[in-house]
Amino acid sequence: MSEQAKPAFASSIRWQSVNVVIQVVLQLIFIVLLARLISKADFGLMSIALVVVGFIEIFAQIGIGPSLIQRKDLSAEQIRAAFSFSVVLGCVFFILTFSFAPYVGGWFESDELAQVLRWIALSFILSSLALIPRSLLIRTMQFKTLFIASAVSMVVGNLVIGLGLAYAGYGVWSYVAALLSQNTLLGIFYWLMRPKQAAGAWKPGNWRTLGPMLSYGGRATVYSLMNYASSKVDTVLVGHHAQNTTNAVTSGSTSVDNGWATTGLYDRSAYLMSLPISVLGKLGDSVLFSGMSAIQSDKTALQAVLKRALGLIAWLTFPASLALVWFAGDVAALLLGEPYAEAEPVVRVLFIGIAFRSMIKLADALVRAVDALNTAIIIKFAFLLGVGISSWYALSRGWGIVGVAWSVTAWTLVQFICLSWWTIRSAQWNLADAARTTLPGIKAMVMAGAIMALLSWILDLAITATEAAPSLLELHFIHAGIAVFSTALGLIGGALIHPEVVDGGDHALRRRWTAHLPKFLQQQNEQ
Repeated sequence: MSEQAKPAFASSIRWQSVNVVIQVVLQLIFIVLLARLISKADFGLMSIALVVVGFIEIFAQIGIGPSLIQRKDLSAEQIRAAFSFSVVLGCVFFILTFSFAPYVGGWFESDELAQVLRWIALSFILSSLALIPRSLLIRTMQFKTLFIASAVSMVVGNLVIGLGLAYAGYGVWSYVAALLSQNTLLGIFYWLMRPKQAAGAWKPGNWRTLGPMLSYGGRATVYSLMNYASSKVDTVLVGHHAQNTTNAVTSGSTSVDNGWATTGLYDRSAYLMSLPISVLGKLGDSVLFSGMSAIQSDKTALQAVLKRALGLIAWLTFPASLALVWFAGDVAALLLGEPYAEAEPVVRVLFIGIAFRSMIKLADALVRAVDALNTAIIIKFAFLLGVGISSWYALSRGWGIVGVAWSVTAWTLVQFICLSWWTIRSAQWNLADAARTTLPGIKAMVMAGAIMALLSWILDLAITATEAAPSLLELHFIHAGIAVFSTALGLIGGALIHPEVVDGGDHALRRRWTAHLPKFLQQQNEQ
């Protein structure tokens, strides 16, 4: 029996959940403070640089990391070969990016973009050095170790170095420094805390042993490419269109800044939409992917994991998505600052797709775990083409970034339908069973929506009845409070009606968490 035969799901999910939540919170703190220290134009420029580097990085690893995690049997020779192969690729792609950065900058008509690209291309080398210990830590589900490494690296890299430089007036370069310092610290921690399988990984290995891994890794690379490109093509098109449009009207730095500001506004809107997805995506990329890879041949176990995960995701995201759509402008203003309040229509449209994207992440983990990449690549490619063509059409017709947001949301729904169909077939479900799994989320959303409507109506009456209306900032906070309170009550109501979404049907666990409820609710949950 392999080392992955019995994945410690409970402990793994607990630690990785803490890890992901802390990462998202720290990143959110960083972005919230950074948005008040650097301009929208700086955000726009950095967003395009990160898209370019993220796109190239997919090729720079050729699926080595996922192959190390997914493979049932892994030899020391393969680990050594994977390390040397990864480092060579990292160096090659650093050189290529450094050399071609001026051409990318020329396409966006920005010399500064070329300089930023050359610096953050160093991340290819840093990532290649850290790839092996990180993948092995995920394979062996040592998520407590990953939590420590990521928390310390983000605090030092983002909050200390990044914000410190931003406060000192370094603009976009503070973001660059934060990224590189965080990646450097992560690599150091991964090697210091490396699992025993990583011992001697730095020794030369025979690359021929990578054949089976590269076969899977090649398909995983194409899949990741489709996934990444489809999630960033809208931002790239917005950036290119904004730069060309403003430069066609007038020349000079003011025009360029306006173009990057539009890109920054859209990118930050997409970032807000991605925040809740990041939690589920990182859990899927680590715990679910690693765990389902270990039980990939056990269809019954896979179905049980999928049902549990789908019910939990629906319960968490349905009421939260409704709250985010309802109070989109307040979320944008509070998290990014009042200048970003104008992003309200874009954010609202993108927030509609949060629940669909969350369930897509679950399907992504299953696809990679059971190596059903060929079918998924076709779906992702269709999504990429759909988003790209419709976004370009929206921009060319003058519908602006709101039109792009509608394009992305519409094609997200199409992708969700396609991947849901595949998942239901793969798990040997019928549609009715899959729909019943989401009932806790639907009921929680209905309850949360009713509470939001009631509290919003009461607030409007109170404002009308008083002479001194609250300030804009106060109103943002009040709306945020309504959103959080309503969502929490909706989640609690959904859990009381469907306690299995919390405890998975474990009655002993149910008795513990319902011990402080009123007697009639305890009796109801025991039935």
